[in-house]
Amino acid sequence: MNGIVLYKSRYGASRQYADWIGGDLRLPVIAPERMDEKLLAACDFLLIGASVYNGELLLKDWLEENEHRLSNKKLFLFIVCAPTPDVGKHHQIILDNIPRSIWDVADIVFLPGRWILRDLSLTDSRTLEQKARTESDPVKRDALSQDNDAVKKKNIDGLLRTVRSFATPAE
Repeated sequence: MNGIVLYKSRYGASRQYADWIGGDLRLPVIAPERMDEKLLAACDFLLIGASVYNGELLLKDWLEENEHRLSNKKLFLFIVCAPTPDVGKHHQIILDNIPRSIWDVADIVFLPGRWILRDLSLTDSRTLEQKARTESDPVKRDALSQDNDAVKKKNIDGLLRTVRSFATPAE
């Protein structure tokens, strides 16, 4: 079966996961700008990964633009978000960012990301500072005020097992 790993990353967490996944599964890893219609048509399945910023998936527009091409493929979506996620928000992220027709052909997993304060853009840094100031839970407030890196290769183990069970023919 033919597959590909597609990713969109702002600070490198999604790219790191994509590189690990592509390496372990021996699949090409590409950015959406390089995905053309012919390459997409040749794929039996796709692993698609992107980060979430302020509730918006970086690949939201790409998913919407390609919805009709993706609805007949097997998809594995890995969504990278805050290392200390509010799991209750995962469902809302799916509702707000992933076209409904894709839900039936996609396995969706959330992977913990990272933020390194010195690497953030001014806008992202200010957003994080604002969230920290308004957070009532002192543990969450402290977590928002310091570097946080939960990107670990072991985080993709379950996703790799799921993809392998799909891509490996039954004997």
